[in-house]
Amino acid sequence: MKRKKIVCLLVISMLCIGGCGDKNQKKEEEADFSAISSVCELATLKCYYHNVAKSETEASGLFKWLGKGYKKIWTEYSGIVELGIDVSKVSVEKPTADGVVKVTIPDAEILSVDLDEDSMGEPLTDTGFMTEITKEEETEALAEAQNHMEETANENGNLLNQAKERAKSLIEGYVKNVGEQIGKEYTVEWVEFSEK
Repeated sequence: MKRKKIVCLLVISMLCIGGCGDKNQKKEEEADFSAISSVCELATLKCYYHNVAKSETEASGLFKWLGKGYKKIWTEYSGIVELGIDVSKVSVEKPTADGVVKVTIPDAEILSVDLDEDSMGEPLTDTGFMTEITKEEETEALAEAQNHMEETANENGNLLNQAKERAKSLIEGYVKNVGEQIGKEYTVEWVEFSEK
């Protein structure tokens, strides 16, 4: 009888240990790519520009020979153009069974243009007889300078390519790091996204 009780207690103990063991086993961790937007923001390139803004109006009207109406303004300025990828267009799929992570990435674009108004000195001006430059014309010259900075950056395909490659490099490193954190090895497969 004692022997049956001991055997019963052993069986019950084994079942309890086996049942508890299932609950304590680690669940397989899933990859969490929620910090992808922060990684994309780190990939932003900042380009510094220094240029001269010009605006010119020719003389006209009856007193053209006196230069009435002629005006020209020059001013130096500095600014920063930020190039990168639009974070809202980046998507990361869950890893496949063989560890491939598909990442959709757009082309790089200009994210912001910031004209540093503190870098601007007193504008140089040249005017004709009885002609002066208004504040509106100075503001217009600044707006044109900002547009010129943006156009220059947009035309520079090398800078845009460099911004995209930088983003790809950081994203790939991030994906591989997430895999290492959970004991997996991931490779990235790029999916190009283009609105053109």
